[in-house]
Amino acid sequence: MSFIVETPEPPYYAVIAPIEWSDDVEGFPEMAEKMLELAQDQDGFIGMEMAAEDSCSLSVSYWSSLEAIKNWSKHAEHLVAKKLGKDKWFSKYKTHIAKVERSY
Repeated sequence: MSFIVETPEPPYYAVIAPIEWSDDVEGFPEMAEKMLELAQDQDGFIGMEMAAEDSCSLSVSYWSSLEAIKNWSKHAEHLVAKKLGKDKWFSKYKTHIAKVERSY
């Protein structure tokens, strides 16, 4: 399995999520693995790239459409994971959604 996702020809969308970690990340690795498994079953999911250091991480997920991103953002288990992230695991986070118009 490659770190770099094989993406289709643009356009498609990227959800970019930088995170600064809180002191309590217990349970996060298991939840992240579960979310990736669930995302892979969602219509429009293309793939995900992640990188992490001790105090921060960055993930980029790729989607075929804004509708696919919206559907994933409303997924019941994903909503639980996002709440845990906000309340427990993340000291700071941001979500950026970008349209990929060129990739090489």
